Amino acid sequence: MMGSKVSVCAAVFVLWLQLQLCFTFHIPKELGGGSYWSRSIGVGATPQSSSESPPEIRLHAEAIRCKDDLIALAERTCRGFSASISDRDEAKRIISNLSMYNPSDEPASAYFRVNETPGIDRSTIAGKWTLIYTDAPDITSLDGGALAMAKLGRIGQECSPPSIKNVIEWLRPDWASYLPFSGGETSRVLQKVCCEGSATQDNPKVVDLRVVGVELLGLNGGDDFVGGENIRKNNFLDGPATLLEKNPVKLQGPLTAPFGKFEILYLDNDMRVTKTFQGYLAVNIRDENPWF
Repeated sequence: MMGSKVSVCAAVFVLWLQLQLCFTFHIPKELGGGSYWSRSIGVGATPQSSSESPPEIRLHAEAIRCKDDLIALAERTCRGFSASISDRDEAKRIISNLSMYNPSDEPASAYFRVNETPGIDRSTIAGKWTLIYTDAPDITSLDGGALAMAKLGRIGQECSPPSIKNVIEWLRPDWASYLPFSGGETSRVLQKVCCEGSATQDNPKVVDLRVVGVELLGLNGGDDFVGGENIRKNNFLDGPATLLEKNPVKLQGPLTAPFGKFEILYLDNDMRVTKTFQGYLAVNIRDENPWF
């Protein structure tokens, strides 16, 4: 039994090295075209909440205009991955204007310590978020191009106090569609960097982080199955998604370590803008249909 577990772990490790995936973390922490974003964060849309319906917020007209401008810029620059210097300057200008109309007095209140409670009801950072724009080089450098060993998918973040998990979706590269070990067209691997967050009422816009561990799990979209039966007899040949679906990896030690902080510049029911301690920006939306 121990030998089989070791073999499985070794196989996962080798596959992961072959995919050249690095454990990357980004705090502010998606694919799709304009129609996707318009559906996800159209003004007046009802956001998905992690627990209960958020309080109704009446946004200033200028805030609505800034949000629309950010979404348009995110679409035009492919999440910021193809943004020019002028595009990034424009994003900073829009975000600076938007932050002046932040409806949340205590945006980090979900991560207040146990003996602290938020003063008033406001939008919450808790929930699942999807990245639509960033200027952080550790994220914009993840797309390896057409010949990469893995295709970058969506990027998200799950906030479930005190946990914060940064999620990167990896897909089968287009060039590997005919290889027997590449998995199905809709199979994917989710890489999660797990942290714990905390905040205080003295500084209610900043979340401090401590890294906890890493998780890897696979999701097979079902395109390797016909009539309920797997057409591939060897799980190893199914690819990393199937292997990790059956044998998820969770690496977590007994200790945690400081891992920086981020400031919430803007938060309403369906959009969140953050800045890392290094000064990088990110815009996230609360997806109507979470993908992780």
